[in-house]
This record gives sequence, C-alpha cells and structure tokens, in this order.
Amino acid sequence: MNDAMQQPSHAKRDERAALRRKAFLEAARDVFLEQGYESANMSEIVRRAGGSLATLYAQFGDKEGIFLAMLEARMVEFTAALEVELKSHTPVEIGLTRIGEQYGNQLIQPQSLELYRLIVGLARKFPEIAKRFLDRGPNQLRAALAAYLSDRADAGEIAQGDFEQLASLFLDMVRSSMQTRALLDESVRPSTDEVSANVQRAVSVFLNGVSMHG
Repeated sequence: MNDAMQQPSHAKRDERAALRRKAFLEAARDVFLEQGYESANMSEIVRRAGGSLATLYAQFGDKEGIFLAMLEARMVEFTAALEVELKSHTPVEIGLTRIGEQYGNQLIQPQSLELYRLIVGLARKFPEIAKRFLDRGPNQLRAALAAYLSDRADAGEIAQGDFEQLASLFLDMVRSSMQTRALLDESVRPSTDEVSANVQRAVSVFLNGVSMHG
C-alpha cells in the first residue's frame, strides 16, 4: 500500500482516537462529580463512553490518570483566552478585561464549582492529586498570565515587575468573594453583568497599581 493510501487511514485512526478520548473525559467528569473520586468506577466510565476498559487503561493508566486528564482538559478552557491575547499582543486593559471575564464566568459555572469542591475534599487524603492539579491547573494559568503581563511590560504599557506575583494578584481579585459566595450558597449565581462589573473594578485597581507612573 502506498503512502497516499496510508495517510487517510492514519488520519481516520487519529480522529477516532481523539473522539474516544473526548468521550472518556466527558464520561469521567460526570461520574466523578456524581460519585466522588473514591467511589467512581472505571467500568461505569466505559459504560457511559463506550469502548473498552483496555482502551481506557491504555490511554490514561488508572483512575488517577483519567481524573487528572479530565481536570487538565477543563483547565484548557481557562487558559484559552490567555493564549489568544498573548499571541495577539492585545493592549493590556483590553486583554485583562477579556481574560478576566472569561476566567470569572468559567469559575462560577456549576461544574467548575463542583470540581473545585471535589478537589478541596481530596486534598487531605490524596495530597499528591491536589498538588498535581495545582501544577497542571492554577500554576499554568498564573504562568500564562505572567507571560502576557511581561509582554505588555516589554511593550511599555506597564512597569516591569514580579509578573508571577502580579498574575496571582489579578486572578485573586477577579475571583474575590464571587466564587466563595457561589460555593457556599447554591442560590448565588452571579450574572455575566455582575462578573463584568467585578472584572472592570479588578482591572482598574490592578492597572493603577502597576502603571508606569504608580
């Protein structure tokens, strides 16, 4: 069989593998949220996603592996806006506003809140899982924002500084009490307008603190 005939076959295999992985991750998310980490059953994930246990173990290794992969896939949604603004060299006020609104709106989604509760609950008994989540999730998010801020400082829009620390500060301001209230009271669901207003305040305070003249 020549190369021209093999390439479509390889492409179809890759596409099927990607779709299978996506189905596994979506099913895993639902099972973990419904049953918790310890009670979650790999066979139940396969039952919902289709495929086989052998394929699931081959792709993810074990339950911890698919749990972390599921969390990492979720965090990609949080970092997407950062990558766009960094590559586009978006002016800092516009970029931070877009980043903050995406981050804030993602944080208060019901699934995001449930996943956060799940991670906090696991932290004492499974500290290694919590640590790996920090490394793959919040730490990567902070590093991506730090890279964006460094880019804007190089452009002369803000002063040079400790961008990792500044990134943490901005993300904390966006999250603020909004996430805490939503975590503690299920009736609290900030609207997109409330998220935007909170982000505008955070951007204003942040930029006044790191301005070229401040």
